[in-house]
This record gives sequence, structure tokens and C-alpha cells, in this order.
Amino acid sequence: VVDAFAVHGACGIWGVLALGFLGDPEVGGNGMFYQGNQLGSQLLAILIIIGWAGDISGCAFALLHWADFLRLSDAFQDAGADAMEHSPRKAYSHGGAAPRKQEPAQQDLAQQQEPAQQKPAPQEAPLKRPLPPDWPDMDPATRVT
Repeated sequence: VVDAFAVHGACGIWGVLALGFLGDPEVGGNGMFYQGNQLGSQLLAILIIIGWAGDISGCAFALLHWADFLRLSDAFQDAGADAMEHSPRKAYSHGGAAPRKQEPAQQDLAQQQEPAQQKPAPQEAPLKRPLPPDWPDMDPATRVT
């Protein structure tokens, strides 16, 4: 999830509203906290910005839809967007959480209380869907981007 609205939309709206509340007359503002009347124009600006962004986005998405660029290919969907776009072998390994590092004093105490035992390395869980046979190796060191 990108959370574009939370970052750009909500924070942008707050930035525009904040000027209507906190605009200091010494620096050209006319905010409500300084007995100004700028809040109304800031609310109108928010509506205009939302309309502008919605219209431009709508036109762009309509063109992309018309050119058939909004839909993933059947092979892409069959393999799964996560498998095709991301690194599922690392992101979804389900091998368990990595052990927390202990402080040196805690390590010494733990070694005195328990005999040394070798724990087996966690195995990566297999993918639920196999990747296509021509899918490149997911190792970042060998992957060509």
C-alpha cells in the first residue's frame, strides 16, 4: 500500500488549512487566530485543488483505460502481482522472526545457564504459487534491474 492520500492528500489539506488558522499578518498572512478572515479562502482553495486533481487524474486514467494500459496481462495475473512485482521469497518467507540480540552480560548469563545447543536454521516456506519458469533469480546481488 502506497498511502498516497495519507501523505499527499491529508497532509496537503492540513497545510492549506493551517495557513487559514495560523497565518501571521507580519509575514503576509491573515489567519483566524490573528482575527483574520483567510480561512474561507483556504477552504475554497482546498475544493478547487481537489477538483483540479480529480479532473486531471480522471482524464489520465480515461486515456490509460482507452489504451488498455490499466489491466495487467493474463500471465501476470495468473502468477500473481506480488510474485511478479515484489520479492516474495524474502518478504513472505515465514521462517519466523530473527532472534533478538542480547546484551553481552545477558549472553554470558544465558551461556552459563544453558548448555550450548545448535539450533537448525529456519527453512524458507515454499511459495503458494510457483513462479513462471522464465522468472529471474530473486537474489539482489545477481538480479539485473
